[in-house]
Amino acid sequence: MKFRVLGCSGGQLPGHNLSSFLIDDSLLIDAGSTTAVLTLAAQQKIRDILVTHIHLDHVMALGTLADNLYGKCKVPVNVWSADRIIDGLAKSFFNNQVWPDFTRITGPTQRVPVLRLLSLREGKATTVGSHSITAIRVGHVVPTVAFLVETKNSALLHVGDTGPTKNVWSFARKHGNLSALVIEASFPNRLQEVADVSGHLTPQTLLHELDKLSMKSPQILITHLKPEFRQEVIRELRRLKGHRLRVLRDGDVLQL
Repeated sequence: MKFRVLGCSGGQLPGHNLSSFLIDDSLLIDAGSTTAVLTLAAQQKIRDILVTHIHLDHVMALGTLADNLYGKCKVPVNVWSADRIIDGLAKSFFNNQVWPDFTRITGPTQRVPVLRLLSLREGKATTVGSHSITAIRVGHVVPTVAFLVETKNSALLHVGDTGPTKNVWSFARKHGNLSALVIEASFPNRLQEVADVSGHLTPQTLLHELDKLSMKSPQILITHLKPEFRQEVIRELRRLKGHRLRVLRDGDVLQL
């Protein structure tokens, strides 16, 4: 599984791209910075998009991607998530007010809509292109899911944004063959109260979450660091013991 980091920051400043991850060139997880990073040719290879939740830093480029692909799609690009997240995209994003409804618009050069919104049943594996996808609810301030992405030879658990949570860890223990786990650490420990209120993790609460795995830890890939606190969070992460941690950077390409 080829895992490319288009953006992995919990905020936007020059040199810090918003959350977006590309798997095997065709499967996108979140779309915070997709169109700011990928060439148009690379954008045209995207066939499916998984959305963890509807916060703007994770979906902003869905709008610009649809705009770029209009007139170039013979079949729609599938946008997948749990019911409440798909409903949120329809009502709050593609509503012809915040952004044109590219799930409906067609024309002489675009015979089918650019995007198709599709629901995933939580906890049930669904074939999406050449991958098996399972959505699992996590604890954020809006409806949010993690994704288990499986191929024949590897399995990635993309937790993304979450505060302290439970179900995803019991699910992970049933899939002991994980190649890697992507999870956030947004704020430094001194801002624990802010992290708690906003449904995010600090290094100290991240450690509590990882200890819930109760199994041999896969490679832990850390994302969503707030740019202004990045170095402080990294210093605190380096003090954590018992897990193989790697802080992701924009542009990273990993083989999982």
